[in-house]
Order: sequence, then structure tokens, then C-alpha cells
Amino acid sequence: MTSTNDYENRILNFRADRETRLRENDRSWLSLAGLFWLEEGNNSFGSGPSNHIQLENTSVPANAGVFQYKNDVVTIKVNEGVEITCNSEPVKSKSLRTDIEENPDFLNMGSIIMVTIKRGKNCLIRVWDMDYPGRQNFTGLKHYPINPVYRVAARFVPYDPPRILKIRDVIGEEYEVEFPGFAIFTLGGKECRLEAEKAENGLFFNYYDPTNGNGSYPGGRFITTDAPSADRELVIDFNMAYNPPCAYTDYATCPLPPSQNRLPVRIPAGEMIYRHHG
Repeated sequence: MTSTNDYENRILNFRADRETRLRENDRSWLSLAGLFWLEEGNNSFGSGPSNHIQLENTSVPANAGVFQYKNDVVTIKVNEGVEITCNSEPVKSKSLRTDIEENPDFLNMGSIIMVTIKRGKNCLIRVWDMDYPGRQNFTGLKHYPINPVYRVAARFVPYDPPRILKIRDVIGEEYEVEFPGFAIFTLGGKECRLEAEKAENGLFFNYYDPTNGNGSYPGGRFITTDAPSADRELVIDFNMAYNPPCAYTDYATCPLPPSQNRLPVRIPAGEMIYRHHG
């Protein structure tokens, strides 16, 4: 009985930790308040309606400055009398490191946080607001009941060399991703296969199943696992499945599951759909 309790507690702790990070992190998905495509040249920002990037926050000056986008480089130029910090240091003009570089540049202006993100050939400005209603109105996550049936033993089959697949994201960008192999397992009497990506300490799966849009988030779900054992055995516990960031905000850029990762069986396990407005 103790082992069952330990198992359930591990899953409950994982879920509680995710919820805490969503609720408390200033740069959580719940705090996202905007996503703006940069055009070549000057992109003005501020709370005024004439700006390319309108920041709907009363603490933001009407005209705060510009993001200059030229030759694939984004430079911030702050207007006189406006206080903005970059990585906690006051800034007036600076070329900005993007989110795909080491140590990206985070800009702070009151309750607003901004960063330049690179997606395909485009640069965008991602905006968080620590006072954003999505964060203030967060009512918690919902999950299917824990069911050990959905903790499955799988076999990992490596590719040699790794396979490159084209993946699309929700904003329409397409890019190549390396897949080191796939997992194969049986569930509900059906053989299932999932293409695997590398995770920090194991594998990552982005998948669809027939609960999507009918209990779980329509855009698919994520799950990470430990690395396969020496004999290529692997455990996939769908009770640990979690939603992509797009489940909580309209301003994320989530990858869609590869078309190969459509499971033929319902997986009523893990995180359920999150209702934005309660």
C-alpha cells in the first residue's frame, strides 16, 4: 500500500509544483499579456493607441520608445524621461539578445516585462504583465484521476542517424527538429508509437489522442520521461501529461505535435483542458 501512496504522492507533487510555478512566476504563461511581430525599421511602443506595440497598462507612458529591427538585430531606444531596465540595469539604447541566445535580455518597465523572441525568420516582442488578469484570476489546474493503467512500459527504438522532421507551431512557423528515435507500446489492445525528442534528462513527447477537445486541451499534450535503460526499456506515465503553454494564453508559440504522434486510443490521464475565463 505504501508504494501506491508513494506513486500517487509523486504525481500529486509534480502537479502541485507546476501549479505553483504558473501562479507565482512573474514570467509564467498566465502573465503573458501580448505578442507583437516586429516590422523592418522602427516599431514604437507605449500605452498610446498610435504605437505599433500598444501596451495596455496605465503605468506605461503613452510613448515609451522604439524597437528598431534591422539586419536581423533588434535595438531598443528609450524615450527621454522613461525608465526601463535591462536585466536590472537602466537602459537607454541597446542591441537585444533574443530568447534563443544565452542570457536573453529582459526589459522591465513597471509591472511590464518584455523580451525579444526569434521564431523562424521573424522577431517578435513577448510581453508579460505581473498584474495581468489571467494570472490574477487563475483558479487552478484540473486533472483526470490518477490511474496506473496509463503508466505503460515501452520500448525505445533509436534512429541511426537521428531523424529530422518538420514541425509547425501555432503561429504558422515551420522548423526542423531532431528525433533520436521512437517509443513503441501497447495500450487498450492497440499498438502505439510516439516519435521522441531529446529532453534535458530523458525524452520528450508531444502527442494527440482522442480526448483532445473532449476533456483535454485540443492542441495536444506534452510528456517527459527518464532516459531509456541500457536495454532500451522506457516507462511513459500519462498521469504526468501536461498542457502546452498555449492552453493558458493566446500569446504563446507552442509546437504542434508531429502528425505521426496521433495515438489511436483515448488517454483520460494527466492534465485536462484549462478554462481561461473560469
